[in-house]
Amino acid sequence: MRLGYARCSTDEQADALAAQVSRLQAAGCDQIIQELQSGRDDDRPGLAEVVALVRSNRVTELLITRADRLGRHAAFADELLALCSLQHVTVTALDGGTIDAASPTGFLQARLLTTMAEVESRMLSQRIRKQFEVYRAQGRHLRRRKPFGYQAGADHRLEPDPANWHQALNVIKALRRLRSFSAVARELPQWCSWTPTGGNLQNWFCNPVIRGHLPHLRDLSTGKGWKQRWGQILYDQHSALISEADWHELAQLLQRTENRFGGPGMPAQHGLSGLLRCATCGHCLRRNGSGGFTWWRCRHHLCASRGGIREDRVLPVVVQACIDAADRLAIVAAAPPDVDPAVAAKRQDLEQLEALAARNPALSSACDALRHEIEMMCRRPAITPDIAAVLERFNSADIFLSATAEEQRAVFGAVLQTVEVGRTGEVRALPRAF
Repeated sequence: MRLGYARCSTDEQADALAAQVSRLQAAGCDQIIQELQSGRDDDRPGLAEVVALVRSNRVTELLITRADRLGRHAAFADELLALCSLQHVTVTALDGGTIDAASPTGFLQARLLTTMAEVESRMLSQRIRKQFEVYRAQGRHLRRRKPFGYQAGADHRLEPDPANWHQALNVIKALRRLRSFSAVARELPQWCSWTPTGGNLQNWFCNPVIRGHLPHLRDLSTGKGWKQRWGQILYDQHSALISEADWHELAQLLQRTENRFGGPGMPAQHGLSGLLRCATCGHCLRRNGSGGFTWWRCRHHLCASRGGIREDRVLPVVVQACIDAADRLAIVAAAPPDVDPAVAAKRQDLEQLEALAARNPALSSACDALRHEIEMMCRRPAITPDIAAVLERFNSADIFLSATAEEQRAVFGAVLQTVEVGRTGEVRALPRAF
């Protein structure tokens, strides 16, 4: 039979695809295979069907409108033409005549046609990439869908959407209040026109756009949410829903599980609730009794190690970390303002940040925020309580062990970021910076 093959790259070229089919029908094709897929993709279902029919010796002639319809990859197109030659299948281009890959002259002609098709595709891609670089430098948002709260303004720049801006601000407030993406997602249908899932809400919150930045070239291998990485970020390009400093503060609260064992809004049943995490997968450990002891174990189904530890062994480590933190805070509180270690550390951080800001002006706002923080630390009132008495009290583990679960959870959460538990029970407490 006479087999026709028509291809276009995108849905916008559907009219061109219909024109190809019409021309192939007029040329007398018995069967026409058509598809919408890029010619640079060698794994095309329609082309695979063409190859299967050619190999089955059911095709006498393969008709196409132009040689580049077979593909934009020269090596792959040459292999297809060589297969047609071996199967004695004539390849005819309506806009180029018969392609005879068996003869030396025909082989040269075929190689030139397929190579020119690939060169044309590569030049088009290069022009598009260069144009995208210009658009990115101009601060344009290149995606069709705009994050909730924004709309396309002049020159494709983002600007606040009057219809959704205040609702987007309320979403930020709800995240700060509930500290859970799923809880906010369940509440949104009551007062917001946007009703995402918890995962989509997390992706929206992690998008640098809501902080006023424009991200480009996302690394698809990093996924979405907290782990997403971008190849390029242009800072301070439009109005921000939340400042950079407030975002990092809220992100730390959202990534930290306050209590997931009694349901949202329920008080913590245990002082270590949400504090212990598996060192392998990062998920919270769960509490259970076994063999007369209380254990905290990783129950995540994808974890390879399933770390765990007895409560009577991990609790002294957590308490000792709090005692060490009390010692550090006592040193900071007792030191004169001019030699305050906390202020000195902040000033050192400011020097490093100013060195980075010299190369990236977008960090100047972070420098101003850190300067303001140092200024407020220097203005703090003198410490009147007896530091020695307070320190002596906090140096005893009894004050932690005799506290309620809510009190323990409040102290542990204020002092420690998390406590990682390894596969064989090794413990590593990560304190907060003061």
